[in-house]
Amino acid sequence: MVMVDFDRESIEAFIKETLGCSCPEEVFEHIRYQPCIKLNERITVNKITIDKRLLIYLVENNNPDSIKALLPFLVDIGRNERDSFRYNRFRLVFATSRLKEVREVAETLFRTIDRDERVHLHVISKDRLPVLTPHVSKTYPHKRSMKT
Repeated sequence: MVMVDFDRESIEAFIKETLGCSCPEEVFEHIRYQPCIKLNERITVNKITIDKRLLIYLVENNNPDSIKALLPFLVDIGRNERDSFRYNRFRLVFATSRLKEVREVAETLFRTIDRDERVHLHVISKDRLPVLTPHVSKTYPHKRSMKT
């Protein structure tokens, strides 16, 4: 499993501000980012986990038509992973440059999918994604210092 360096503060701000997560501060001591996780032959996601509470799939998609097949698949896979690893929540995030079109299709379809209250959908502009860097980390996991 490849771990990469990333801007921890950027990810924490993204999760709190963009996704609206109200997780306690201490869970952000255990952020894990895994890029390019292959779910099948055609679907790859970037994955973020926060402690053992939150599972996030980040998916870049500019094609509203592909959402019809992609969204139910990702909700099912994410919900199963959430349950298997006992995360509290699963958040599926579509990042797109076609925000209006993708959001309309995704939210309409999401309302019809069999899911529970611990599965959340977010459709955001690509420019709201957190800062992630491509080089492999040599020091992971990172413990944040406690502020006094």
